Amino acid sequence: MGKELEKRRLEEWLTTLKSSPPLSPFSLTLYHRESSARCAETFQSCCSIVEDPLCRDVSRQFFEEGMEVFFEEGTPSVCRYGGGFFGFLIPFTMGAEQFCLVGDGVRDETVDLWQLASLSRTGGGDVFSLFPYVESLSTASYQEVEKVAREVAEEVEKLSFPPQEPHAAAPLPPDPRHADPRLAAVAETLEHLDRSKTIAESIALCSETIVTQLQVAKLAIALRNDDGTAYQVTGLWGVPDDLGCIPAAAAKVFLAKEQAKKTVLYDSRMRSILPAFGAAICINFPLASQNEQLGFLALGDTDLPGQGVLMVSMLSNALAGKLLQIVKAAQQSRETALSEKLMSLTDTLLQVECKEELYEAILSIASELIDATQGSIMLMDKDGENMRIVFTLGMTLNVARCLPVKVGKGIAGMVAQTGQPLLVNDVEKDSRVAMANRVRFKSKSLICIPLKLKDKIIGVLNLSDKKNLAPFSNADLQVLTSFANLASLMIERTEVLEESERFEQLSVTDALTGLYNRRFLKNRLEEELNRSIRQGLNLTVIFIDLDFFKNYNDLCGHLAGDEALKITAEIIKGSLREMDIVARYGGEEFCAVLPGTSKEEALIVAERIRSEIEAKRFPMDSEIPNARLTASLGVASFPEDGRTFKALVHASDVALYEAKATGRNRIVAARTAAASVRQSETAERPVHPPAALAKALDFNAFLEASLVSKG
Repeated sequence: MGKELEKRRLEEWLTTLKSSPPLSPFSLTLYHRESSARCAETFQSCCSIVEDPLCRDVSRQFFEEGMEVFFEEGTPSVCRYGGGFFGFLIPFTMGAEQFCLVGDGVRDETVDLWQLASLSRTGGGDVFSLFPYVESLSTASYQEVEKVAREVAEEVEKLSFPPQEPHAAAPLPPDPRHADPRLAAVAETLEHLDRSKTIAESIALCSETIVTQLQVAKLAIALRNDDGTAYQVTGLWGVPDDLGCIPAAAAKVFLAKEQAKKTVLYDSRMRSILPAFGAAICINFPLASQNEQLGFLALGDTDLPGQGVLMVSMLSNALAGKLLQIVKAAQQSRETALSEKLMSLTDTLLQVECKEELYEAILSIASELIDATQGSIMLMDKDGENMRIVFTLGMTLNVARCLPVKVGKGIAGMVAQTGQPLLVNDVEKDSRVAMANRVRFKSKSLICIPLKLKDKIIGVLNLSDKKNLAPFSNADLQVLTSFANLASLMIERTEVLEESERFEQLSVTDALTGLYNRRFLKNRLEEELNRSIRQGLNLTVIFIDLDFFKNYNDLCGHLAGDEALKITAEIIKGSLREMDIVARYGGEEFCAVLPGTSKEEALIVAERIRSEIEAKRFPMDSEIPNARLTASLGVASFPEDGRTFKALVHASDVALYEAKATGRNRIVAARTAAASVRQSETAERPVHPPAALAKALDFNAFLEASLVSKG
């Protein structure tokens, strides 16, 4: 008896709550947390006041599964679920008891009845019994339901358990056998629509059902274009096929909320926007799904009695959902294809070896992506104030390179300054540019895309003159923007690699002559020695030292001395093969390594070097003795003169100093005995003659030569 009394009191309390005017369209169900020895605590329905059984069933499936979560949140919750139903849940406690109050039974104004039909099929119900209910349901917005939930939460805190008369039993669903037979055709169309694959097929299915089942006199559909700026209107029945294109702003006349799904006069405003429709009255059904306005259906010279508006609403809502699904699938397919293409283009650009080739490849690919015939790549100067054209398509590059563009000036300069891409359909009419079309351009449409890395602008990509001379589209802009991101990365990568190679080159080369330095020579000579040992090849080293170079430097100046070293380096390089290695060993001393060359063959090369230096006119060489600059050379070969780097350098060094000691301007080949070779394997490079003695020898020889020349 206690439980029965408690249930009756709860029913009376719920009836009192339901008498509140804001709750008149809602069904109310009270849930009570119960526990037993066999199961954990759960919320169970204890009493209900049902306005609509269908809504109550859908609400139960939605709310009961997560009732515990809703209660733990402790605040009123408003949800949109199923085919567009609204419901609210209010958790509260009375004494020690815990409850959840669920209100349902209203729907969104843009309810997707196609989803509702699918929901019914999934649950095994009869789809025909759903439609009469849906037409009679009260509509509300999310904000309106949220307001009711707040007011009910306040009332729940005030109410206790006053006695009330029991409420009448909930109405039973009407017999589905009395449903409108036209609903069968609508349901069948919804089934076919679910399986349709194209926009044209989906529109044909719905338009045929509307025309045949409702005897519509005129029917047209307006669909939004890709960029959302206009609607293309197509006649489906009783009007011309092509009804033209109307601006998105003008389409609001047909999409006004207060006139939607109602028979209205086809007034002067509508006639001025869409004159070819030519109706006296019309009913407009918005095509909207997931908060996206896709267009509208326009029914002309037709009145829809009874459930006609409901059936067209079901078809238009289902059609909108299907169109959005197809559009998004196509968009995803395009994005996937573009992603795959960009991956392929990445491989192509990674194989480019220099900046010039990269610029050419980027501009070629970009023009192919959007069918452009002219274009250019501009890159920012280091100061960030100007850009220069580094590559062009359809114009002369040499002339273009002479035309710097200041950042902030002109179309490209504006894009470089703002970092925002620019699509211009008509350069003469677009208020952003407003300029006369230049002679070299065939069309008035262009695209300008910033090349940037994160927030850093590195340049601009310009393209114009589509092959068919049509304006570029937003789709072109999106494709080019995606590619520009890749192009920017590749440009930056190439510049970093070239900079890295430049620094690496500086680390192994002599800044004055451009020859390799001593450190690089040691590594390469050891590599060549190892290769010669493995393959049984000869290898010869030639040391070249300019005679009396210090005195030449002192008499003629350091600038002349530097120039003499550069000339000597060019003579040595010009006398060697491409495979040979030449380095500045230090001061005026040079070293040449000749792989696969015997001593006899190397002596011929050495003589060529010596004679060319002797014959060469050096800067201010008339000021030195004999009016010429000469060189002494020492030659040593692997394996007879040494089998290691140190041994070969030692042998050629000894030969060089022998050439110096025996008169200079000559070549001496190493004559190292076998025992000396073995000893030199572990010897360090020999110390030169004491500096003072060497200087005295050079000075005495220089004086002697000077006296002879002045004899």
